Amino acid sequence: MLSLIPSTSIKGYPLYVDEYEENGKRYLRVWYHHPRGAARQLELKRYVDISKLGQLLGQLQAEGDKNSERIAFKNTSIFEHADFVSSLRELGVTNITARCTFNPSKITEEKISAYTSNYTCATRIPVTSLDALDEMKGAIAAYTHVRSVILARILFFTIGELRSGRIQNRSLRRNFIAKLLSGDGSLGARRTTKRLDVRLTVVDKDIEALHDYANLLEQEGFKAKVLTDRITVRAYCTFLNLLRLYEIGAFRNSKNWIRLICAIKITLMGRENCGYKRIQALSTLGRITSDEVSARYRIGRRAANLWIHTMERKNLLESIRQATRVQGRKNYQISAKGKDIAQLIKTVERDYDEIAAHVEFNDPESLLRSTKTKGRKGPRKAPIARLEIQAHSGEHASNHGV
Repeated sequence: MLSLIPSTSIKGYPLYVDEYEENGKRYLRVWYHHPRGAARQLELKRYVDISKLGQLLGQLQAEGDKNSERIAFKNTSIFEHADFVSSLRELGVTNITARCTFNPSKITEEKISAYTSNYTCATRIPVTSLDALDEMKGAIAAYTHVRSVILARILFFTIGELRSGRIQNRSLRRNFIAKLLSGDGSLGARRTTKRLDVRLTVVDKDIEALHDYANLLEQEGFKAKVLTDRITVRAYCTFLNLLRLYEIGAFRNSKNWIRLICAIKITLMGRENCGYKRIQALSTLGRITSDEVSARYRIGRRAANLWIHTMERKNLLESIRQATRVQGRKNYQISAKGKDIAQLIKTVERDYDEIAAHVEFNDPESLLRSTKTKGRKGPRKAPIARLEIQAHSGEHASNHGV
């Protein structure tokens, strides 16, 4: 965490850091002085789980309060609040508070009590206040708070460094993207005569942020495009893009997660991607030859060789140089990348089976259609004047593919 602490506070006062050890663990004490005194000291762990930090930053970027004097996260999902609190505790932050707002015309007192009890059970934080809000769109939402000027400065500074590309860390980036998409992203699928087109979108009024999101997605293998008139980043997803979203846990605990799993299942059935299912089936074998592929899948030897060479080009198969050829045939084995994909497909199918066991739909296309919501299909176009303001006032904040 020491490398992520900026040199000054939000108002330009120097930040001081004292590193110390307690009970065998290393901590940082951060503070600053101003003309009226000093800000409340902040104590953080010296070393933290980078994935937890990435999750926290993604949640703040998507649904956090951008107030520079506090950390505040608003969401209806108790799962998301549990992740948020867990990430804060991973940093060593303990002074966490919570409150709820609700619309009295949309929820009963009994359900409010159940919601707050579930929140406290999941986070171990009591809800200190309940505020009725008649104009609230939803029924109820929780606010998780940490009042700390220094913590807000550190976390939003780190978001800026990550978004701009000055911090290059795969785990931090992927976990940031996963939670960003869970909050501000969506996944849409459209069946054509030839294939299933899956579209990833992220909506943000800050045009500079949209360009940063597009750059982050491109580092993960997506071809992202910024649509300024629709304040949106859009990327059409290949099969490997879908696996990447699943791998990083994007959209978990939402309808978009079900859509993602169904999209992978449907795409696997297509002719273009059936080779990945073969990789999964062959991943348990120690040696693969064109004869074996030909016999197992009832295709000609030439077609088997073509498939092997295609998979070798994609780094999913690799030749076994040490082994002698069997009947003059070259030997292959599934590569480490191929085994990773085979394992991902296996877990996707397991998750799909668990979901399908609790619904009435017996095929992924029917289940996918059931998740579609009625109403407006996309974000409204933003007024030109508003876009110009956002473009100038936005907050500034490469690894292998599967």
